[in-house]
Amino acid sequence: MDVVSARNVIVVEDNRETRQWICETLRHHFDRANPLPAANCEEAEAILADAEAHGHKIDLALVDINLPDGSGIAIIQRIARSFPETLPVVVTIFEDDATLFNALAAGARGYVLKGVKTESLVEQIRRIEHGEPPISPQIAHRILAYFRGKLPHVPVQDAADSTDRLTQREMEILRLLGKGLTAMDISVALGISRNTCTTHIKAIYRKLGISTRAEAALEANRRGLV
Repeated sequence: MDVVSARNVIVVEDNRETRQWICETLRHHFDRANPLPAANCEEAEAILADAEAHGHKIDLALVDINLPDGSGIAIIQRIARSFPETLPVVVTIFEDDATLFNALAAGARGYVLKGVKTESLVEQIRRIEHGEPPISPQIAHRILAYFRGKLPHVPVQDAADSTDRLTQREMEILRLLGKGLTAMDISVALGISRNTCTTHIKAIYRKLGISTRAEAALEANRRGLV
């Protein structure tokens, strides 16, 4: 039996034609799959709230990133919090490092680029049945290229043994960065000024040898903070 057979699959995609294509692909290639289409964050939240209220499972979530009323990353974070058994997979046109690593740090367990043929989408979803993450080849190459570029300069073992370690407050802020919060969000959550929060973030970046929120999110995930 296919992995999504007789299971609920939420499809969060604002483009009507693409949303219909994904839903039809699921119905045609995965016996008894039950696609739950959502055109934006609001509709996705409504589906998740209804499933939560009635104790229904969401087995797979195919989520676009750029939605008209927000980011699909927020939906992935919501799923990670409330539906830990759900497998969130990004389906998007974006393949930049920031989007990729923010999505993975938020809890995405797969990353598929749009524009693939139906057969390719089916193949990548079927990989789930064998415990393999559905990741487009281009995205796999970007992940490998990222680590090839970073590891020689910031070895993991050296970072862990560094005397310039993160303070407890900096670890807390790194954890919130890993959850996708902005400096303003973090300052409110921790009850500190935005300037103080920004100073902490700069110190985190300096100590870790990073320069972007995507890299901070990846580091938070590597340390098990999110």
